Amino acid sequence: MTWDFLHRWYMPFLWLAISSLVAVPVAIYFQLGMTMHQGAELNLAYGHNWVLRDEFLESIIVYVLNLGCVVWLLDSDGTTRWAAFWALLAAIGRIVAPVVLVSLSDVTMPSGQHYIDWHTLRVVLWFGDFQMFAFGIMLWAVFSHFQDQTSGVPAHVSHSEAAYG
Repeated sequence: MTWDFLHRWYMPFLWLAISSLVAVPVAIYFQLGMTMHQGAELNLAYGHNWVLRDEFLESIIVYVLNLGCVVWLLDSDGTTRWAAFWALLAAIGRIVAPVVLVSLSDVTMPSGQHYIDWHTLRVVLWFGDFQMFAFGIMLWAVFSHFQDQTSGVPAHVSHSEAAYG
């Protein structure tokens, strides 16, 4: 059996898609086990289900799997390296987006603990997970389109060689 298929340009996008299909359900499973606090319990005027921001951040640590596409940055084929670059940017976005969202919407208690309104925020976060998965698939499709257009052009020919044959 040969392992040449690992050097194809689409492998970083495939890794991003498969790792997302694994990471998101695992993160949601961890999120279902988070301890919920009532707003009245925390002396907050609104919100029914509050969770510690740090518990949420622990639940999405599995998103680090998406960063595995960095391996293809070491590939000898330039197209595969470019695909890995774009897949890596999407993977970083998958991690940064929810971290920024919960950091901007948390409430700091006098004890120094940070809480997020899970009842409201979970819909936004889970929809964001779906959007990031769709964005990865869209990147794959766009890159495929450009890959098909340049597949017949030799990349190693200089301008002088092309002009004078």
